Amino acid sequence: MKHSLVSVIIPAYNQAEFLAAAVQSVLNQTYQNFEIIVVNDASTDDTNAVMAQFTDPRLKYIVHEKNLRLSATRNTGIKASSGEVIFLLDADDLFHPEKIQAHVEFLEKHPEIGVSYNARFELNHSSHTVREMWRPPLIVGLRDFILGFPFSPSDTVVRREWAFKVGLFDPEVGTAEDTDFPCRLALAGCQFAGIDQALNYRRFHSSRGRKNLPGRINDVKRVQEAVFANPHCPEDVREMGPMAIRHHLIVIVSLALIQNETGLARKYIHELVELAPSVLDGNLCELVEFLLSESIADESVDHEELLQKIFTQLPQELSWLTSQYEKAVNNGYLWKGIRAIMWNRPDDGHAHFTQAKTRIAHMDDLLLKHTTYHLLGYENEFGVDAVMDVISKLVPYINQVTKNGGNELHGSYLVNRAFENYRAGEYKGVLSKVPSAWRIAPKFLINRGVLTIFIRSMLKAGI
Repeated sequence: MKHSLVSVIIPAYNQAEFLAAAVQSVLNQTYQNFEIIVVNDASTDDTNAVMAQFTDPRLKYIVHEKNLRLSATRNTGIKASSGEVIFLLDADDLFHPEKIQAHVEFLEKHPEIGVSYNARFELNHSSHTVREMWRPPLIVGLRDFILGFPFSPSDTVVRREWAFKVGLFDPEVGTAEDTDFPCRLALAGCQFAGIDQALNYRRFHSSRGRKNLPGRINDVKRVQEAVFANPHCPEDVREMGPMAIRHHLIVIVSLALIQNETGLARKYIHELVELAPSVLDGNLCELVEFLLSESIADESVDHEELLQKIFTQLPQELSWLTSQYEKAVNNGYLWKGIRAIMWNRPDDGHAHFTQAKTRIAHMDDLLLKHTTYHLLGYENEFGVDAVMDVISKLVPYINQVTKNGGNELHGSYLVNRAFENYRAGEYKGVLSKVPSAWRIAPKFLINRGVLTIFIRSMLKAGI
């Protein structure tokens, strides 16, 4: 497969503003044996003019006479392609220059894998700056696809034989194609595997709403029912039953609240709480935590104002959740500050941390765990020196906001790296990191797991 032809499929509907950059990101690849198929799904903008700028013979341009929607548009591109491996790219996303080469080499080494995918950079809304990085699990299967979206279309690479084996995308599933397609692949026996490297950039757009939320949730429910009815569906997946819709519901609740569709929001909150009462447990509870994460997704939006709007729409019987409002707002400033410093936006970071300090935010266990996860991903992408530089900038900011919170974050990072060393049999790494974590954050002295791997590493290292 080293020099095999690959096909990049770009469906385009009224994305003229971003399409040229998407195409150029493919042309800039280190691996050059590719074809690009752009399918214009009857756009009403300047898509034709954008495509007229390109003269590369590897680029095919197809125009639909009428709008057929996303699944049919992807299928048009795939059917017109010739490559052994198919790369999906949304017209407003971008490929990292090494994307194709990394996947071609990976699939060459792993002929048993039918679909590969990768980590990605999430861009700030309507901006070129990075908000954070998403790292899906390296091994996923049917259960993951039923429950949520472990990776996005632009992360996805599928062998041609598998795409055609399951009949490509199904236009009849409406807006649930991102659930349906991987589910059908998994049911057919396709194996999935991830590359632990961020190889594309996903754009988000301010003020773009989601239409027909009931249609969306109903599409997903129909796909799930079809999966459960499939004779190849494993019993443990089938047993999830109605609970499988849980994550999809919480997403729809959030969208409805943000879009001021109060009646719909309350309807789906009732459905969610009846299905999974645990979403209301804790402080912050899972529901409020998710609403917070969505409210800070767009840096151009005042998350405090947005959360206030969200909380006023909650059903009367959940009015007690307003007691979590202040903590959610405070944590929002702290998390936005952490992200801004991590991704080299020091002015934004300083402003957010100033607000967090004024409001007496707190680095709770949830935020500590979340930040540690992102630091580990940052190291994986950029190396130890880069992540230590980020930590050195974060620690004093966080310590000013929440006593010893920065030290605990540094210690948490070291402890998690020590566990990674231990699982890899790198016992000297454990012996160097654990004492440093204890010195920086003494709370880890009473952590049983940390003490256990330290003692075992001493024994295995012969010390």
